[in-house]
Amino acid sequence: MMRFFKLFTITIFVLSISACSITSPKMNRPLVSPAHKPIPPNDRSEELTIILTFSGGGTRAAALSYGVLKELRKTNIKINNKSRRLLDEVDLISSVSGGSFTSAYYGLFGDLIFRDFERRFLKRRVQTELIRLSFLSPKSWVRLLPGLFERSDLAAEYYNHRIFRKKKFADLRKDAPYIIINATDLSLGQGFAFTDYHFSWICSDLYDYPISRAVAASSAVPILFSPITLENHAAKCNYSPIIWSSKDSTEQEQKRYEQTLQIKKYRDNKQYKYLHLVDGGIADNLGVRSLIDMTTYFGNNMWNTLGAYKMQKTKKLVFIVVNASNFKNPNTSKNRITPSTFAVLDATTSIQSNKYNVETLDLLRTKFPVWEKQIKEGRCKKSHTPDCAAIEMSLIEVNLQDLSADKKQALLNVPTSLELPSAIVDKLTAAGGDLLKQSEVYQELLKSLR
Repeated sequence: MMRFFKLFTITIFVLSISACSITSPKMNRPLVSPAHKPIPPNDRSEELTIILTFSGGGTRAAALSYGVLKELRKTNIKINNKSRRLLDEVDLISSVSGGSFTSAYYGLFGDLIFRDFERRFLKRRVQTELIRLSFLSPKSWVRLLPGLFERSDLAAEYYNHRIFRKKKFADLRKDAPYIIINATDLSLGQGFAFTDYHFSWICSDLYDYPISRAVAASSAVPILFSPITLENHAAKCNYSPIIWSSKDSTEQEQKRYEQTLQIKKYRDNKQYKYLHLVDGGIADNLGVRSLIDMTTYFGNNMWNTLGAYKMQKTKKLVFIVVNASNFKNPNTSKNRITPSTFAVLDATTSIQSNKYNVETLDLLRTKFPVWEKQIKEGRCKKSHTPDCAAIEMSLIEVNLQDLSADKKQALLNVPTSLELPSAIVDKLTAAGGDLLKQSEVYQELLKSLR
């Protein structure tokens, strides 16, 4: 027993020493200069702007989004007498939670996603491997003890090495769509996006930050995962982000403007010294509201927003919203036994997000007439050409709820998990493509482009 006790003590001591240098997670660095990265030139058409949003929902959402990308890849269109893949015309992807795995991977690796994303993430036993890391690794036990290194930090490390290959935001492809990864800040109770604009408010360098930690924050489901923490460096620099004034006179718009610009509170470094970020689906499970907020930052004006992203020649503005919200579990009401904690968490999250999703899409639709007017006025004021008022907006929703009865039955009880059977992943991927193709709005878009 004495020999065993000595051996155990030595083992713990060695593990403690080896863990000391890596107990604290990588924090975000201060912003050295107030420079925003300019949007690099690309080969996309100037007249067509496609914006994708990928919802939350674990691997279910990642697979459905992946299916949409595959369908866009094999869809050819003709723009300016050039035949192109529709995928190559995607300008921006805004993602939440499970959908962030897909958007980040595509932003980093492009077409490589179609060769190895299934192996590296979709069909990998991610959840099992994370559980083993957390509960069966003595080294992890020691690292988790001090309280500075948490479960999400462990997950972020795993994602960094096994999925995203140690890449940072600076490593996003030069020709990639603009990638927005969304999380929720517990202190303000609203969305926080991994963009240079949001990072400028905390005087931090986005491009030095690991993609894996952003995805870990975006998918940090409360209770199951801990928050990802950012340090607010606002007290260390003199740079003040630009605030555009709101010209909207309606009470509803003014309230939304003021709510969105709560971001100004981050300048109070004493009160908001740290940001604790959790699953982006809590603030918005579709990744749509951060896009609406973008227009708010630019004076509630879509023309100003398009100017900031060099898209003012746009004639067609297309939103493709991928909604992987799951179905109500039909077995819950049949059993006398109380549902498990995980089942309750999954159900309550789904109920909350499903109701919120309807309101979010309604809000987006109500913006279209206002945005169209702003673009027409802005463009015609700048250059009064015969087609200066040409602008058309459309919304395409890829929603699991719209599957045919037979296909819906097969996917009825897919949980919000980071691990699914390969056969289910294949069905979800196929569903993404099928749902996009069956959209009448999408078919009208293809007809006009061809």
